[in-house]
Amino acid sequence: MASIFKNIAKGLLYVVMFPLGLLAIAGYAIFGIFVFFFQFVRLIILFFTGRNLTSDLPEDVEAKRIIEANKPKEEEESPLSLYPSDSALYGSEYVSPTFDNQEKEENDDE
Repeated sequence: MASIFKNIAKGLLYVVMFPLGLLAIAGYAIFGIFVFFFQFVRLIILFFTGRNLTSDLPEDVEAKRIIEANKPKEEEESPLSLYPSDSALYGSEYVSPTFDNQEKEENDDE
């Protein structure tokens, strides 16, 4: 008996929700058509007034200006080195163990 009521409730739900779903889809389609025509007219106006179609908005220009002003001024970036002895972390007195071994071998050969 309970399954009959469940099936009836599902049927009523489908009967009520189907038209609401169609209304939602139709509303979204109308909104899309409105946006399409609005953008078309806007781009036509921008084109014939000689403005760039993909130019930055004023807030984008201001943000870029602020980022450039806050960017640290570095003289010249040194290229990335594979040797730790070139790193500022170790300083100039650091010598790699492989170089130490090579120097010892050269000194032993002499």
